[in-house]
Amino acid sequence: MKIASNKIKDILRFFRDELKDAYPPEELDSIITYCFEDYLHLKRSAISTNQETTVSESELLKFNDAIKELKKFKPLQYILGEANFYGLKFYVNEHVLIPRPETEELVHFIIHDNKMNAPAILDIGTGSGCIPIALKKNIPSAVVSSIDVSEKALNVANRNAKKNDVEILFILRDILDPLAILDQQLLKYDIIVSNPPYICNAEKNKMDKNVLDYEPHLALFVNDNDPLLFYNVICDFALKMLKTNGKLYFEINQSLASETKDLLESKGFKNVELIKDLSNNYRILRSNS
Repeated sequence: MKIASNKIKDILRFFRDELKDAYPPEELDSIITYCFEDYLHLKRSAISTNQETTVSESELLKFNDAIKELKKFKPLQYILGEANFYGLKFYVNEHVLIPRPETEELVHFIIHDNKMNAPAILDIGTGSGCIPIALKKNIPSAVVSSIDVSEKALNVANRNAKKNDVEILFILRDILDPLAILDQQLLKYDIIVSNPPYICNAEKNKMDKNVLDYEPHLALFVNDNDPLLFYNVICDFALKMLKTNGKLYFEINQSLASETKDLLESKGFKNVELIKDLSNNYRILRSNS
């Protein structure tokens, strides 16, 4: 099957016919809105008033290709190559996670907690660069650095820093490497933040197909026998690299919230606090060195 004509009304009809069994109505409406805005620069309100408008063959091809990918449950952000995060736009591909609302909340707390002048911030496991870039945009005086084990992810992060007109020092480094702390590019920090891999392999059967099939497992999963591996290592790193009374922020696995809090307290962090997200789940943890 193919789209009957180049008219918007036929594109809409094809969209709904092909995807009605794959996506709930509200989600499908949202997908259609994003595609029309990205491909034709038409807002939702303008779609219904332009039913008879025709599009070019190249534009029609984009819609056809998008529908094919959506039928395979490829995330829309990867199809469009773009995701929104904290009021900013980020390029995304299969080498980085799609930024999520819970991470926006983490960024929000950091921004509102820290009104100091020119804080030194380190983000560990930067992915698309959404955390450090959003922090730099909202705390312009901050000196921000980020590390990631994936060179391909850092290429995406660098692209996003340029896209959003901020300067971030991106460093290729494996936080699990005990020599990482010796790197002369890593200085003392007022704030260290991380959204590390925290999903156990045993939890895979609870996850959506679009995440499992398309998002990078390197950034998602950790071995079941050591689910707090990254938190343990980052805590030890932070104890050496944070300034006196520096702050450590994590996004966490809600099912391991109390265990993560206990880990930080056992290592001597102070004022360890679990914070609920908008869905009433413990997803954020903050503390002082």
